[in-house]
Amino acid sequence: MGYKKERFASIVAREDLSARYGDVHVFFGGTGAVGGTALLHMLGIYEEMMIARPPLPHEVPVLVATGRSKNEIRVFTSRLFRFIESRYGDAFKPTPIRFGYLTHSGVFVALEEFHVDALGAIDEIGSAPRETRGELVEEYLATLGTSTRADRGEIFAAVLGAVSKVRPFSAFLSRYREKHLGGRAAATFRSVIVGIPLPSLVAYHLDGLELARPHLGALTDEQMGAIKDGFITALRDDLSSIQAEAAENLIVAHTTAVGGMFDVVRTDGEPRTRIRLGFAHSAQDDLLVEKQKFADSFTHLYAAAGIKMLITAAAIGVDEVRIRSTIPLHKKISRALFEAASENVHLFGNAKPPQFVHVAAPVETALDSPADSPVSFGSMKSGTELRPSYVVRSGENGFFSVANADALYRVMRVASASELGLVLAMVGLFGDDPEAPWFNADSVCYYTETDNSRQVFDFLGQPLLQNVQFSGLEPMALQDLGSAKHQGELHTLGLLILLHRLRTLDIDAIPPYVDAARFDARAFFEAHSRPLTFEDVDTWELEPTARDLAVLVGATSPSDLEVLKPFRPRAHDAFFPEKQAARTKVLELVRHAVWTVTSLGSPILFERDATDWIRSGYFAAPLDLLVTNTAAFETEFRKRHAETGNPCSYADFRDYHITVGGFIDLRPRATLCSARSDAADLTGKIHVTRDEAAFRTVLAGLEPYSFFATSGLLAILVRLRSLYSLLKEAMLELGTLHDFRWQMPRDSGGHILVLPGAVEAMRMVSEGLEKTTGTERLDGLWGYERRRPRDRRAEILGEPEQAEEVRVGE
Repeated sequence: MGYKKERFASIVAREDLSARYGDVHVFFGGTGAVGGTALLHMLGIYEEMMIARPPLPHEVPVLVATGRSKNEIRVFTSRLFRFIESRYGDAFKPTPIRFGYLTHSGVFVALEEFHVDALGAIDEIGSAPRETRGELVEEYLATLGTSTRADRGEIFAAVLGAVSKVRPFSAFLSRYREKHLGGRAAATFRSVIVGIPLPSLVAYHLDGLELARPHLGALTDEQMGAIKDGFITALRDDLSSIQAEAAENLIVAHTTAVGGMFDVVRTDGEPRTRIRLGFAHSAQDDLLVEKQKFADSFTHLYAAAGIKMLITAAAIGVDEVRIRSTIPLHKKISRALFEAASENVHLFGNAKPPQFVHVAAPVETALDSPADSPVSFGSMKSGTELRPSYVVRSGENGFFSVANADALYRVMRVASASELGLVLAMVGLFGDDPEAPWFNADSVCYYTETDNSRQVFDFLGQPLLQNVQFSGLEPMALQDLGSAKHQGELHTLGLLILLHRLRTLDIDAIPPYVDAARFDARAFFEAHSRPLTFEDVDTWELEPTARDLAVLVGATSPSDLEVLKPFRPRAHDAFFPEKQAARTKVLELVRHAVWTVTSLGSPILFERDATDWIRSGYFAAPLDLLVTNTAAFETEFRKRHAETGNPCSYADFRDYHITVGGFIDLRPRATLCSARSDAADLTGKIHVTRDEAAFRTVLAGLEPYSFFATSGLLAILVRLRSLYSLLKEAMLELGTLHDFRWQMPRDSGGHILVLPGAVEAMRMVSEGLEKTTGTERLDGLWGYERRRPRDRRAEILGEPEQAEEVRVGE
């Protein structure tokens, strides 16, 4: 990125500010994370310029922001108002004018709807019942002069021709200039900034094409790829025309699609990209590979055309926090529920599937040989929606829990949305830096993590946010980051914290004459129990902990939890019914926290009476499975085993998915898997042990720095204790030499707190999934614990009496 940049004061001193006050800037995706932040930065820059040289009454800069829907625009409008309120107070709210708002400083922020329509009605085919999809495709093909009855070649040519003519960005600019700017419009816009993640747009926007494929003459894989490539080229040509004819500064905020989480390896002399990411969606979602492929295509195509590409090679920081708000269901889950409902499979009392995450009682079934009967999860009523205390949004990735974001940013590194937006705003307004250009000769700015990442962690470390990681009552992971290993591991840590807090809860601190109706069970639970520390985990025994966890996750009523929290004799409690009611509210809160985990898509495995049981919500994320009957898991495991033709045993195949896929496994055992995929023979790749010594032997036998994954309570305890042994090495007198060990916070007594986001980041490091930057060795050890090299002194020095004759360097 170069060094050293020109000072803002120098730019303002040399710039003709009167020319800048007449500019029009367009932010495609301006209601989103990076695009929206760039707009707000530019607004702030204009206002600072106005201090240096006040504008004349007719000089009104225009900032145009686009959003996909009225709801997106509404959310950004709220963000705009909060931004201005934070700077100037409530008395300077923007004034609504036409299709936007005029700020008190005299900058007009226009808000417009915009979405890329590549395939007409097919774009929305995912929200249409299956039985009507053929009709939608027929209608679409009719607009192209063909039909579903035509041969495959004709259909392919028609669709490819239509996609290749798409020019969404330039068409919008032409319409906007004609409709809103009139004679005032200059020949070109000062800047056009594309904040829409184009690789995601291609990978996900065209997923309707796959759903329509059976009605499109069964297009071949090669033809499908050609259509997608045609879309990429069409967008390139569209932006190239804007750069040549419509904008002085065109910048595309691009992405590697995986935040730089990939290695480049050589196979037969050819470089090949291998994604190095163990978060849920990357492990299960094939579209991530598509996104990364499209990201490479965009980079080469657009750079060759001279289009400025700001490539974010790090996770994008927090651009919004929602407080006690509902959580939208993941698109994949919504579609599965919609399709099931269209086939009269209703998992809820009401026929219409929910649009937000609701907390429902899980279904419980034996892991092996379960009964096969239909299941229902009750009606999704108001009041059962999940409303976490705080949820953060991170760019295109969606909404995360605080622990989600914490782990993501530690492993993938992080560049704040604010710094990315500032680069876009500065270059869009003033052009590239003349002293040290952001963009190289190939028009590419490869933007990795910077020192600004410190500000993101400072933000996440604020007590209001960090304390939700210690609560035990808050969900540790949501659905937008994905739905498998990472999600399950974070939830597991949350359940350990919940169990510890329940064990240490001073329930007798509830006043005898409490007003149960006004009793704040959450505040009481968090104030009268202790956060989990590594010192606590170090004292836990395997079997008792497994039994207590089985009680915790298997509870169907608050009274089932009383065995974990003994109370005073019932005879005494009978005198204080309000206290009993308050106590029940606390236990209901604990049960709700457990049910939240399964409702978010993470099935829980536990052992009771020597039998393995599984508790699940209506969607099992590790398998992308809608749970409609009690035999759903075994049926799915056996189906996949048969489809892959894997020669391994059924038990090995099932354990592979349990371990790598992201089930919450609380059974008193450890399962280790050294296979990345179920396509290869899993025989000998799955190891199940029931004691610590045996498990450590299996760990020691792994090839250094190779992929592996573990599950089971024994593996969790060994991993946490191994991490604890590393954290205890931290010594103040050695300064920052013990770097990553200081990431885990300490309480006032020096105890090391279990911070789920940091713990999960260390798991990914230890299993070889961290980002490669050249300094990643500084972030932990592979394989859970340090391997000690053997003592060779006797070999080198010989017999003890000869030792004195040996000199260093001889």
